[in-house]
Amino acid sequence: MDTSQLEASSRSYQVFGRAVIPLSDLRYRGEAEIFFQYDDRYTDGVYLIEISTIESFQFVLVNKEKITAHIYESGSGMAFKPDQSKENDAFNIMLNLSDVYSSSMDTLNAAMSYLSDFEPRHDAITDSLTMVYHRIADAYNNSLGLLNNLFPESYTAEVLVALDKIPLRTQKPEWSMKYDNDPAFNHVHYFDHINFGDERIVSNPFLSNKILDYLYNYAERSEQGIKEGIDMILGQPNLHPKVQGFIIDLLIDFFTDKEAAEFIDHIDRNYLGNCELPLSEETLAKINSMVKFKSGDQVPSVKMPSQTGHYIPLNSLDGQLNVVVFWASWCSHCMREIPKLKSLYDEMQGKLGVYAVSIDTSKTDWVQTINSEGLKWLNVNDLKGWDSETVQQFGVTSTPTLILLDERLRWIGRSSSFEGLLELVREQLAE
Repeated sequence: MDTSQLEASSRSYQVFGRAVIPLSDLRYRGEAEIFFQYDDRYTDGVYLIEISTIESFQFVLVNKEKITAHIYESGSGMAFKPDQSKENDAFNIMLNLSDVYSSSMDTLNAAMSYLSDFEPRHDAITDSLTMVYHRIADAYNNSLGLLNNLFPESYTAEVLVALDKIPLRTQKPEWSMKYDNDPAFNHVHYFDHINFGDERIVSNPFLSNKILDYLYNYAERSEQGIKEGIDMILGQPNLHPKVQGFIIDLLIDFFTDKEAAEFIDHIDRNYLGNCELPLSEETLAKINSMVKFKSGDQVPSVKMPSQTGHYIPLNSLDGQLNVVVFWASWCSHCMREIPKLKSLYDEMQGKLGVYAVSIDTSKTDWVQTINSEGLKWLNVNDLKGWDSETVQQFGVTSTPTLILLDERLRWIGRSSSFEGLLELVREQLAE
């Protein structure tokens, strides 16, 4: 093996830290010895060591522990072992337990996937497999409990076990009575074991995995459902400021990748405000890039042509509440949401103004849709599509985008669905 290449590409870094620390003393001759001298480059937590593109290993570095570790060849490739470290003994036992649990769950999920909808005893088999899941999860929780007894004051026992412990509706009689399925239970109780007041929970990958797993599997698949999921996560009791900042960093990264500005707007509007949180500069830049306006900001005074060619300014709106909706006739999602907005517009009888900005580049398609849908509000379009200056001024990247303004045309919030807009309207009418 090329030792110099291994040296150049070997590095250690905290899984969610920002320091990259070269391991310049690494010399590989079948076995390598590495020393970790705890200093101000490190904070307590889980670290990842990568050896070129060959292998990667996790280990725990806490309590200013000085660690000597060895990397060596094993029957299955390469292995990494810290010497005489009770902290890492506890951590490795937990990782092994987790591997066994994951393998069992993979087998169970495979059995579920092979179960045909036409199986005569489908419900009975499903109930039986659900019972197996509870037994596997309960056994895993019990194993984590034994780990607590073996290493009671370790970072693994005090921090990681609670993050990885599985909430089960069978743990309490009242839960079994209230919930007859696991998704409904996890929708409410997924974070029950976690102490969000302990800032140490952010120094490892477990919390971020738990949060993303919740959003993917236990939040409703709708705009309002995702917002409620965000509220569930950021509304945890006794939330430590560092933990809150970490979660917001994570969520902003996630929703930026998804180009879901409505959720970033929701976080900005409800959880930032004037609070000083330890957010990264990268996160703040992403928020500023995705969210063009803060609550109460005056929006641009735009003026666009109607279907008759007359220019209509945005300040023509005179509703108690006003909506700027970006849509297109070719957008199937828009054509599901526009009739709902029309019903609300008709219901509020002049109290809701609508300035509908079309992204269509075909005037014929745009005008035909206005006529066929009976859209009597302010309809405008400069036929420039996504190159429209108004689209860029409002930071719109997808259709539909619905922006709610007050009577003075100040920003309230944004949504990508009618349901999300309706929730914003209800909040304003309730004030």
